Amino acid sequence: MIEAGDENSISLGDAERVIQELASVFFEANGKSSTLGSEPDNGDDRRLPDVEARYRTLVEQVPAVVFMIFLDRGISEAYVSPHIEAALGFSQAEWLDDPIRWYRQIHPGDKERWNIETAQMVLSGEPLRSIYRILARDGHTVWFHCEVKMVRAEDGHPWFVHGIAFDITELKKAEEELQNSRADLEKRVEERTKELALTNKMLQLEIGERKRVQEDLLGARHQLEIRVQARTVELGIANDILKSEMIERKRLEKSILEISEREKRRIAQDLHDGLGQHLTGVAFLSKVLADKLTEKLSAEANDAAKIARLVNEAINQTRELARGLLPVPSGSQGFVSALRHLASDVEELFNVSCLFRDEDAIPIRDIDLATHLYRIAQEAVTNAVKHGHSRQVVIDLSHRGGTVALSIYDDGVGFPDVPDHKEGMGLRIMNYRANMIGASLKIQKNPNGGTMVTCVLPLNGNE
Repeated sequence: MIEAGDENSISLGDAERVIQELASVFFEANGKSSTLGSEPDNGDDRRLPDVEARYRTLVEQVPAVVFMIFLDRGISEAYVSPHIEAALGFSQAEWLDDPIRWYRQIHPGDKERWNIETAQMVLSGEPLRSIYRILARDGHTVWFHCEVKMVRAEDGHPWFVHGIAFDITELKKAEEELQNSRADLEKRVEERTKELALTNKMLQLEIGERKRVQEDLLGARHQLEIRVQARTVELGIANDILKSEMIERKRLEKSILEISEREKRRIAQDLHDGLGQHLTGVAFLSKVLADKLTEKLSAEANDAAKIARLVNEAINQTRELARGLLPVPSGSQGFVSALRHLASDVEELFNVSCLFRDEDAIPIRDIDLATHLYRIAQEAVTNAVKHGHSRQVVIDLSHRGGTVALSIYDDGVGFPDVPDHKEGMGLRIMNYRANMIGASLKIQKNPNGGTMVTCVLPLNGNE
């Protein structure tokens, strides 16, 4: 309660007296009071709002209790919305018929505070915002959050108050449950704190034991570090030896490939200049012999013609072998030209469609790099035609930033399971060549059927 000595406060008795006498104090000069919905006499322009028109159509739809109280009628209720029945169990008529029912239904524990806060609102003119408990018809308590504002007449005298009360009972129940939960939590925390204190004591004992064990471990660790250092020196020596062996192995592998390429060139030359020339001579003589026998109508003429055809097939196969063994030309256009000839030879020798696509001229001048890429393409195309039974093959060469991508697509039967074929000689050779030039090789099934082989090479100054 507000202390009586404060000049800005009032006592409970003062509050009740102010509320009871406000109408007579401010309306004494008028000689009569206004009634709801009627016009004041003698030109009094303090006209009340049309309650029926303004409140019934608008306010009664609000899910809250809306009310109006006259100050010139001994603070009696002028209007209350029908929601009063849902909230407190009193009908609208019952509530209005008893002028002071609203005051009687205020919870006894809140009446003193209501008197003070209402008096302060009337004296100061400031809106009242507060929470009160109201007793319903059946005696249970309903919590309301009230927003009340005082309206003054044109002469400045208090005229009436109107407000709205929201039912916050469920919110209060939730708050109470929350407080109970908090109390329960605090109790549990207290119990848990005691448990933790006991645990902490046990932990301190365990820490002491662990320190002793740790000292033993430090001694063992020191011995282990000495052994690790010695082993590290041994591994360093072994690593140097291994590096030397790897360098020597790469040198030998490169020499083997160089020897292999030289042998391929020699064999190709021998096939072209030796076996190829001899087969060409045999084919010519077979053709001459077949023509002579045909002129003589000899029965052996057909046999001679068959021999000539077989020799021509051997010549074609010899040319195919020689072309596959020839070196790859270097230079800015040599590698591209070699791939273009490869596509042309495949179409000529195997009677399949082989398309070569290049987005840009790839300036690969390193003969070893060009040779490895060419052999990868050659092996992939050969696999597609001979093993994949492809009818269409595409050799694609592209240049993206600092990488070269060589891809071979086909429409053949593909690999049933690509990983199972990585041990095949052809695929092992392709992987080996890719590793030799620092490229990555990927072999996978083509979504549209067939196989896709992709070799990606970072240039890094190798172009």
